[in-house]
Amino acid sequence: MNAKALFTPILALLLVASSFANGAALHAGNVTKVSLDQIHPTQPAIGYDQVYYKLGRFKKAPKKLFDEICEVNGQKGLAHFDKASKPNDPTSFTCEDKVGAHPKDMKTIVIAPNNQYYLTDGHHTFNAFWQMQGGGAHFKVNVLVAKDYRNLANMQQFWRAMRKDGNTWLENSSGQPITYQQLPTSLGMKHFENDKYRSMMYFSRGIAWKKPQHPIPFLEFYWAKELRSDVDLNKYNLKTEKGYRQAIMAISHAILDIKSSNVGGSGQSTKAMGQLASFDKKAFKKLFKAKKGKIAYMLAYKNSL
Repeated sequence: MNAKALFTPILALLLVASSFANGAALHAGNVTKVSLDQIHPTQPAIGYDQVYYKLGRFKKAPKKLFDEICEVNGQKGLAHFDKASKPNDPTSFTCEDKVGAHPKDMKTIVIAPNNQYYLTDGHHTFNAFWQMQGGGAHFKVNVLVAKDYRNLANMQQFWRAMRKDGNTWLENSSGQPITYQQLPTSLGMKHFENDKYRSMMYFSRGIAWKKPQHPIPFLEFYWAKELRSDVDLNKYNLKTEKGYRQAIMAISHAILDIKSSNVGGSGQSTKAMGQLASFDKKAFKKLFKAKKGKIAYMLAYKNSL
């Protein structure tokens, strides 16, 4: 079980009253404000197209950007913003609730024996915040401390514990094992490999699979690992809507066709990993909605680079 999954509903309620702390005073359950350059990644790859969707959506619909900032900070959603609002100025917009009031919506970090912060959930969102206008290395976010590993003697013990707890993914975008020394040392898309299969899992969600009530850590990466040998994404032009339609169709049908009790080496069955019973045509149509579908936002941003 990963660190985020350790929180029970009762503990989540207690977290609302948790003190905001920093440095040595931080403990599991605290909420703290950090800049993005203070956070270290725990996976080597992200789905670039998932980040491009977020950036495209933020650019075309600023309300979505401020709403996501509010949600990530545990403030439920956006209450008010205007043309003068700036993402890096919390006083320029208003959220529905106070910081940390909704801890289940927040991204999580753990504290290592070297007192550094390691991100256990939120690599795509925080990379989008890093890349967006008004974001960057010094962009501030509030995060939830999921676990404190400072009782361990050294970083070797830390990484062993991280693997045991499911808080790191040590495989590259080709599915090959890596060591923790090969992980990126900073957020920012240029530091990450692009895993196209991870993007496909994001966009096929609701079409061929749904997130189970209690997902295992890195569920999408296990699916991606399973799919690499079933679908060759190099066959599709992922800069066009037609190519993306073909790719999502192929990935979705591959997900639906898989019969396994050990998806991607996860030890989980396809059902436990969220496989749907059939292809959801309505969700597929929504994904490709003209101008306002996720693929439209993503391609508009991606092809502008």
